[in-house]
Order: sequence, then C-alpha cells, then structure tokens
Amino acid sequence: MRQGRAAVIGMFDGVHRGHRFLLDCLRKESHLRGLTPEIFTFPGHPLSVVAPGKAPRLLTEPEEKLRLLTETGFPVNHVNFMVFDEYTRALTADRFMEMLSAKYGVSLIVRGFNNRFGTERHLTAEDYRRLAADHGIELIDALPYMGEGTKPIEISSSLIRQKLEQGNVQEAASLLGHPYSMSGPVVSGKQLGRRIGFPTANIVCPHPSKLIPPDGVYVCKAFTATMSGTSETSGRAFRAMVNIGSRPTVDGPGATRTIEAHILDFREDLYGKELTLWFYGRLRDEVRFGSIGELELQLEKDCEETQKFTIPD
Repeated sequence: MRQGRAAVIGMFDGVHRGHRFLLDCLRKESHLRGLTPEIFTFPGHPLSVVAPGKAPRLLTEPEEKLRLLTETGFPVNHVNFMVFDEYTRALTADRFMEMLSAKYGVSLIVRGFNNRFGTERHLTAEDYRRLAADHGIELIDALPYMGEGTKPIEISSSLIRQKLEQGNVQEAASLLGHPYSMSGPVVSGKQLGRRIGFPTANIVCPHPSKLIPPDGVYVCKAFTATMSGTSETSGRAFRAMVNIGSRPTVDGPGATRTIEAHILDFREDLYGKELTLWFYGRLRDEVRFGSIGELELQLEKDCEETQKFTIPD
C-alpha cells in the first residue's frame, strides 16, 4: 500500500471539462502537501445497482474512461476502479472514509462540487469534514467549474447526455473538451452501400450501456490506428459520414438499428478490426426516400457536406 495518498472520488463519466478542473485541483493540493494524487472511480454507474431502471447510458465505458484519465497525466496505477456492489452501497460516509484511510492510505480527499458518498443524503460539507477528520483525513471542497465565456454554465455528465440525446454532438464536444466517441468491431453487412458507390463499415458497439446518439447522419473522424498495424494508414484519422438508424429506404419496419461509417478516401478492408468514431457534427435526420436513386443523390450531398464541415486538426 502506498502511503500519503490524496484522492478524488466519483464516476467521472465522460472525463469532461469539469472533471479535468477537479483533477487539476487535486494535483495542486496534493503537491502542496507532498502527497500522491489518485483517482477512485467505478466501472459502472452506481445507479445500475441502486436503481437499475434509472441508470443512465454511459458516456465512457471503462477502457475508454481509463484512457481519457491517463491522458490527463495520471499513470494507470493511480486510477483505481472500485466495484460498486451491495456491500459498497451499504457503506455510510464514515465507513467509506474509514476504508479509504485503512485500505488505501488516503490522508486527503478533494471533494467535487456537490459530490456525495455514503448512504446518507443529508450530510453537509461540515459533516463530511468532521467524519474525515475522525479518520485522519483532511477533506477540502473544490469550487464548481462553470465553463468559460460570458454565460457560465455548470458542466455535468447529465447535461452532456442530454445534448447527445438531442443529437447535438457539437455542443456535447464543447462541454466534454473532446469529441464524443465510440468504438466497436467492424462486421459484415448487406453491402448495399458498396453496390451504390458508398461502401460502409458496419460497427457493433460491444457495451450495452454506452450512449449511442439518436438516428441521423453525422460528420465524424474514423480512427484506424489500432486496426491498420503495418499499413500506410496506421495512426491516421479519416473523415467519415456516419449513419445511425434502421435504414428505412432499404429495410422494412422493425429493422435492426445499425451504425454505418462511409470513410472518405479510404479503401482498406476493415472486417474483423476495431474502428473508433469521433463525432463532430450532425447533418440531418434519417429519412425514408422514395427510391434507391433518391438515396444516392442525398448521399452525394451528405459527402459534400462532410468534406466541407470544419473539423479541428
């Protein structure tokens, strides 16, 4: 067990700008005290145990969350995933902090704005500080991060989910501080896109709790680094026109929802490989066209819009 650890505790879903502000606060406070800053988080949302029917879709699955947290400068072994189960659920704030002190050597907690832990819902900031002190832990409350600009807004994972559920991937990216993303293996499809000149990579999201934006056509970047190994495209990201939906023009009612990416200027075989999509904009709703010919004309327009769309380097 490493001694002298400073901790933040939370879900950190999305690892958004507010989370990064809190992590910067942790670094500063731990440095002043000569402590090791560490993150304590959960692989799944606590509501999936407490009230499964109310559990939200996740912005980041565990592997993605770990990557984003380490990209903020935290080593992998300083990110602690704690299982939230019936035992954890039953812990009072007092017992939870006792565990952090005894098991993990935590002597400082930087508590995020309005963050609560333990079974009690009525505890005040002073209550948390008093309970922490009983276990030799200093607890300080971080200020809320209100974003930037002339109209500050409290950034939260809930707000970002709301923007994504509305299809507003641009505003979600602004709140996150990075584009919303999803990854999955490329599987074979009906290959209609190939026959009409718009070959697509059909992606299956392997995480059932992952939030998938609503049906429509999106401007994305498709990242191929993990798939292309020794190819000339390794490490590069390509513009992609992505359709999410049930393909009403070619499939009947009740068709399976799909995620299809037409990657511009890309010709490699991706079957069986993993593809990551970064979402930058939404072009339109998914529409049922009167014929395949009408669909082709619209796809040509969508490709032009995808090419023209401003994407950060």
